[in-house]
Amino acid sequence: MTKILIGAPVRQDHAILREFLCSLHELDRTGLEVEFAFVDDNVEAESKQALRDFASREPTMLLAGGDEPEVYRKDEYGHVWNDELIWKVARFKDRLLDHARGAGHDFVFLIDSDLVLHPHTLRHLLAQGVDLVSEVFWTRWAPDMPDRPQVWLRDQYTMHVQRRDERLDQDEIERRKQAFFQELLRPGLHEVGGLGACTLISRRALLGGVSFAAIPNLSFWGEDRHFCVRAAALGLSLHADSCYPPLHVYRHSELPKVETFRAARTIQGERVAALAAFRAGITAWGTTHHTISDGCEGHAFLAAPLRAQLAPDAAARVELARRTQSVTRTHVVWLAQKDIDDDTMQIGGTLVRTGSLAGQPIDDSLGAKAVMRREADGAWRIAAVELQRVDPPQRAPVVRRTHGNRVLLSMLVRNEAGRFLPEVLGHAARYVDEVLIVDDGSDDGTPAECRRLLRGIQHTIVELGESRFHDEHRLRRLQWELARSRHPDWILCLDADEVFEPRMTTALRELVDQDRCDAIAFRLFDFWDQDHYRDDALWRAHRTFRPFLVRNLPSLGDAFATTAQHCGRWPLDVAGLRSACSDVRLKHLGWARADDRRRKYERYRRLDPDGRFGSLLQYESILDPAPNLVRWQD
Repeated sequence: MTKILIGAPVRQDHAILREFLCSLHELDRTGLEVEFAFVDDNVEAESKQALRDFASREPTMLLAGGDEPEVYRKDEYGHVWNDELIWKVARFKDRLLDHARGAGHDFVFLIDSDLVLHPHTLRHLLAQGVDLVSEVFWTRWAPDMPDRPQVWLRDQYTMHVQRRDERLDQDEIERRKQAFFQELLRPGLHEVGGLGACTLISRRALLGGVSFAAIPNLSFWGEDRHFCVRAAALGLSLHADSCYPPLHVYRHSELPKVETFRAARTIQGERVAALAAFRAGITAWGTTHHTISDGCEGHAFLAAPLRAQLAPDAAARVELARRTQSVTRTHVVWLAQKDIDDDTMQIGGTLVRTGSLAGQPIDDSLGAKAVMRREADGAWRIAAVELQRVDPPQRAPVVRRTHGNRVLLSMLVRNEAGRFLPEVLGHAARYVDEVLIVDDGSDDGTPAECRRLLRGIQHTIVELGESRFHDEHRLRRLQWELARSRHPDWILCLDADEVFEPRMTTALRELVDQDRCDAIAFRLFDFWDQDHYRDDALWRAHRTFRPFLVRNLPSLGDAFATTAQHCGRWPLDVAGLRSACSDVRLKHLGWARADDRRRKYERYRRLDPDGRFGSLLQYESILDPAPNLVRWQD
């Protein structure tokens, strides 16, 4: 069960604090183990009692605040902070983070004590699957100011995109600010440069070293800025979600808004449910990739009349995909909605289609406008939809994307015709977006065989003419450089005799569409025949996880171990990446035939007679007449 710590430093008017605590009590915590922790820095006796009353009803730890309460003034014009107060709050927040680290919490949800939350907020933020995310809210920081969000893009509180070498006039700055505000008003997950006040923090971020402590050589005002700069320096992405904005009771005069906010919670939940149904339905219906074969995956999200209307079109679409070898994947990049009545909603979005058609890349966008209706079972379904081709939206490059990642299979081959290519490439073509083949001087027609097998997917085949395997680290570096030149998001590096078990076709998207780790490690099983893998002291690769799938980060270098043989398939920098282990298993078929084993034995003894780059014991064990074999279980 996921273990959550909800925490806050608290110095608050008792009337506002009461509404804050009430919203915490109302949070949906189904399937979660939730504890609370508050640093009690209150000066009002009523506020201290409110925390004690809450602790009598919920599992709560109360921590003492400062001995001498500093002056903290707030009125209808705003809140007045000084440097001592800011770093005092920073110390309080770090106490909460330290407690979560020591107690083994999976997440910390830090919330300012003048917020009123929607009951779905916690579970919704957890579902986003990112390390750092704040729910967006809007505040009028001074009476004469417009509402502004508590998230920003860069620096102290900058709300517009700007390259370091750009010079912008005030009109262009204002245009870009308004574009950012419009983006935040669209329900969904947005990447930002700064956040705070209502933030979910993962254990990976906690153990990575996030903190609110002051960075000595940074002059930015406010502990949240130092937290965000440190998080970015640690390689953590910052996100803002705009589906369940809380109410910020910034002034005492805003308390009457709480009743209106609570009355609108049901409507807000329905809007998010309808948006989710739109996204899931359009994405699935517009995708013909991986295991999707009948074109009906999105039909669960369609109203019955539309489902009947689209069924013939779906069949035609699948038949066309089969004839033209079309592979497409669709994802939604933004959403907007408008209420029509209690059970009807209009939703619009931009869908980005990527993939290939007859081996050529596809990258275009569709505008989608749908009428959503809530049906008798309570589910929202698409009652009508219009699609129109649009120019692709201009999106800033993102290093770690949480959707729409392109995966390139990079493979080094030599004289593989008649071996395992049909099985290996046929399976990989079901889940990757592009294939790069580097042919190391084959003379048996291997490149032609690869072209035939890959005719339905985008691919590049580089023929070297003569073998360079005697100098493997230079050959692997060339393979790496060629793979990166295709600009994929991820590179999967397999040999021509390696194939994943069938469930990789459905598992890959979850592995790559995330921003938590940059390398995925798998176990490799050395097959000694079609049904058994070898397991003994010299053959135990399957007991270790090794990276086969790596994010194409700009910061990665191209230096390999400088050994003629066994230099590895990745540059040295890959060893330092944040990694995750997958339980999807990888079959290595290269030892499964006796003739292949003998040829490999002879090649290793010829290229490495003294065992400088490998193990002579393992080389000799290749010809062991009675190795220990274990039956493969699907």
